[in-house]
Amino acid sequence: MDKTLNEAVLFFKSEQTYQKLFMQFKKKYESLGRIGGTIPVQLFTDEELEVIGGFFGMPGSRLNEKGSISVAAFERHLADTRFGDIELKSLLDAYFGEVIISKKQRRQEKKDALRRYVEGLRADHPHLRFWFDYLLENRGGVRWIWTLLDKTPDDFAAMTARLDSAYRSLPDSPERLPMFSQRITGDPHAFDLHAEQGKLWLHLLAVGADVTFPLTTEDTNELLQNYQIYRDDLLNYVTCAGLYAEADAGMHPVWQSAVKENTVQIVPIRELVKLTNVYPSQGSDVWIVENSGVCGTLLDYKPDVPIVCTNGQFTLAALMLMDKLVESGCFLHYGGDFDPEGLGMAQRLLNRYPEDHVKLWHMDANSYMDSNPAKELSEERLEKLNRIEHADLLEVADAMSRKGKAGYQEALVERMAEDI
Repeated sequence: MDKTLNEAVLFFKSEQTYQKLFMQFKKKYESLGRIGGTIPVQLFTDEELEVIGGFFGMPGSRLNEKGSISVAAFERHLADTRFGDIELKSLLDAYFGEVIISKKQRRQEKKDALRRYVEGLRADHPHLRFWFDYLLENRGGVRWIWTLLDKTPDDFAAMTARLDSAYRSLPDSPERLPMFSQRITGDPHAFDLHAEQGKLWLHLLAVGADVTFPLTTEDTNELLQNYQIYRDDLLNYVTCAGLYAEADAGMHPVWQSAVKENTVQIVPIRELVKLTNVYPSQGSDVWIVENSGVCGTLLDYKPDVPIVCTNGQFTLAALMLMDKLVESGCFLHYGGDFDPEGLGMAQRLLNRYPEDHVKLWHMDANSYMDSNPAKELSEERLEKLNRIEHADLLEVADAMSRKGKAGYQEALVERMAEDI
């Protein structure tokens, strides 16, 4: 068989036309994974069709009329030649000096090789087995990791080693991300979150905490906080007034003085992490507003009101402060703007805290209409209303969707002042 196969290879290589034809057969097999399909005659000159037609026992003009060359028919005619014991697939393998496989099989072999590579990394890094198991299960949101692995496997292995070291050295007390990176790798930017290493670090932490991969700055900050890591503990802050705070040594003197003098505080995470307890200077109600102008106006009405201003989207500092307030038994009244983002923030709080600790404050459908909505909302922003699912927000979300305009809490500030 080997001798006959070699003779067949030499025979077909002796004619340039067959090299062109066999290249098409090879492509067809890679596409289909079997001997089959047809090759368009337009790929060949009249002279080449004469050669191929001769193999089939017909003139090239007749083959041209058929419009295509059947791969299976070529194999059947091959069986009637002196090379009849040779299958076309075996002939093609020998002709090209390789075992031709389908693209599907090639992809599978590549996938299997990558899996074996990851399984090897899993064995080398036992502390990260839970993460590698997640990758091997091919659960949602991991395609980019497999793409990275396929593109630069050696770099991925090096990054994995740094992830292992970092995960085994998580801080026991709050630590800034650059300082953590410096301690682990000697490079304060090693875990910068816009880089591949940083993204892998976030994914590892998210899997470890059994949460989805963070897509917003707020979620990213909160995830890192769960592991005692802070991106920035000075510029991440919250505005508040009328609140007492306690630390390990007892009542915090700065907060106590701020209440006494009706002073508004800008409190960064750096100071919040030192606190053991936060509560209002009077009663159990705390008023949460999104807009600094509204906050300032309410303080004009009542300078000693227990109030928190989030200054737009929730910072990690704002969430930390509200967490401490709820832990102390306070009741949060949240009032935000009547736009898709404001409703999204309200839904986040309603989902974050028990219903006996949080309530919407002038965020119903009637209040929306009373705010005299005037600013047109784009289709893209209106689409965000489809994400509003909390029962307490459905009516106002529907009203906003129908009207297509945003309203703002500044229009309701006098009513809010009456409440406090």
